[in-house]
Amino acid sequence: MAKVEFVLPDVGEGLEEGEIVSWLVAPGDTVARDQPLVEVQTDKALVELPSPVAGQIVSVAFAPGDIVKVGQVLVILEDGQGGDSAPPSAPSATAPAAALGTPGPATPAAESDSTPTSTATPPPGTGGGPGRPKAAPAVRKLALERGVDLATIAGSGPGGRILAADVETAAGPATGVPDRGTSAVRNAGSTGQASGRLGWMEPGRHPLRGIRRVTAETMARSWSEIPHLTTLDEIDATGLLAARQRLADAGIDITIGALLVAAVARGLRRYPVFNASLDIPGAGATSPGASPAGGTIVVHPDCNIGLAVATADGLVVPVITHADRRPLADLAAEVRRLTTAARERRVDVAALRGGTFTISNWGAIGGRHATPLIRPPEVGIMGFGAIRPRPFVVDGEVKARPTLPWSLSADHRLIDGDVSTAFAEYVTGLLADPLALLAELLAGGTPGSPGA
Repeated sequence: MAKVEFVLPDVGEGLEEGEIVSWLVAPGDTVARDQPLVEVQTDKALVELPSPVAGQIVSVAFAPGDIVKVGQVLVILEDGQGGDSAPPSAPSATAPAAALGTPGPATPAAESDSTPTSTATPPPGTGGGPGRPKAAPAVRKLALERGVDLATIAGSGPGGRILAADVETAAGPATGVPDRGTSAVRNAGSTGQASGRLGWMEPGRHPLRGIRRVTAETMARSWSEIPHLTTLDEIDATGLLAARQRLADAGIDITIGALLVAAVARGLRRYPVFNASLDIPGAGATSPGASPAGGTIVVHPDCNIGLAVATADGLVVPVITHADRRPLADLAAEVRRLTTAARERRVDVAALRGGTFTISNWGAIGGRHATPLIRPPEVGIMGFGAIRPRPFVVDGEVKARPTLPWSLSADHRLIDGDVSTAFAEYVTGLLADPLALLAELLAGGTPGSPGA
């Protein structure tokens, strides 16, 4: 039987490396062609890499937590077809797998003449091959926290995949975990961790890995490169809540989150400078505060809005493409779909690319104002707090009104205060007067120029 070296392919645009999250197979396992072998965290998403051939696992070259370069050998298989099966889906590495080392219990290539049986017990954390329950890492983490055995659950997701909701159902009511769904904007569909002990870590040293590593790198770049201009205020949300209720009474289930996305999308159409990115030579390598030596302003034709979604492992930002062109019901369905997929760590890599502006909603778990950081190379991000009764001036009198706090951060290299204020006033004006927003949506086309 022929040996097959399976290397880390470029699963994204310009991917240079990935992090091994977990092995779904172990040395000695018999695998089918296209069976998932390993979960890899890239700078965009968690992806499962399938086997290029049917055969048997000889050795794995990296352990969970290791950073692997594109082109390095991940796993060596014995081709069960005797070399007649299709070639691997990525080119062979230039260095032999033995030179990469074989961590933990993996069998070195030099010792693979005596093939283990497929019933070998996998080492802890590697998975158990074909019989392993299908679930994303966040769902496995939730099951561990809730004391649920995944092998006892029938998954309700595609292909029998176990979802977070399945684990919660099996676990029953949680105790000692705060209910983060009581906010008036819990249906906004942006941030808000669905489960687990928020902010909990065991005392000790922890490697910076996975989504947290990617987030740390992106935020450090944002803070060092972008001069942030942040404005914040709040609006009377009485009309917004009433509009959502009237739509619900008419059998149209539109979340507050969908209305936020709709309003921001209209703002991006009216003020295209916010729907842009900066292409600066040497960005990411210059020292903080350095002046850019020229560059290009790229104004995007499509309004693709990213939603910052909190998961058990950190923030994931799926993108709603063509957000300005979608009917409201379609927009609401897409917000739900992407938010659920992100929280269950099964969002497609393609759904994490191409964002032109980002929305964050810390109001899903409470909070009023914040100063959100822009995701390079975008030039703006808008965040929303919790809708709660607060003092508000109405017709010259202070009354208790449900108010929606908002914060807008803009890249001051491109956007000045007057433009930032105009954008914010337009977007929040649509939210304060939902009839104007619905009229914009029904009218379609490009909103008129400012002042029209």
